[in-house]
Amino acid sequence: MDCNCPAPTSLTEIVAEACGVDLKQIQKLAFQRDGSIFDSGATSDILELSSWQGFTSASDDTKIVITPLIGGDPTIEAGEAITTGGGDNSTLNGVEEVEGVNPSSFSCLFKSLSSTAEKQLKALICEKNLVVYLFLQGGRIAVAELSAQTHTGFPIQSVFVSDRNNAGFGTKDTVNMSFELQEGWSDNLVVLKPNFNPLTEL
Repeated sequence: MDCNCPAPTSLTEIVAEACGVDLKQIQKLAFQRDGSIFDSGATSDILELSSWQGFTSASDDTKIVITPLIGGDPTIEAGEAITTGGGDNSTLNGVEEVEGVNPSSFSCLFKSLSSTAEKQLKALICEKNLVVYLFLQGGRIAVAELSAQTHTGFPIQSVFVSDRNNAGFGTKDTVNMSFELQEGWSDNLVVLKPNFNPLTEL
């Protein structure tokens, strides 16, 4: 939380909402090492398929890798407040103090993965500085907006991919995936409609 002194001269303006923003269902994930951006003022317009293909075919730190379709239960649980005190003598008047916000937790499962895809997903566990792009139902993409022309993914940590779950007759094998989104991850969130369908063309 950015609560440094001195405080602003007035309260921060809150804009009137013309229309709401909802991610709806997250259906694919794209991962990239932190440090790269899409820049529509250069040669990497995030709305164009060719820009994504440039990153997915790269052989350096800019490379983007894309998961299979998510099999079920994609959820983001917002991080709860980090607090001290409350109802005791450790704070003034016994009032609970908010010190910060915990990371948000993403989780999902993949169904019927090949062992090759499972192993490739697990390779992400060893990465320490990743960003994630969220591919949404309807072919939309959720990203972090740095400026009107530049976008990137959301920083994440603690990537985990489980071994295979098997429940027997009449079921599909599943692999669970989870990671932590940094506090404030959605502060600069925008949902874009690219000129292609990332769910089927990437």
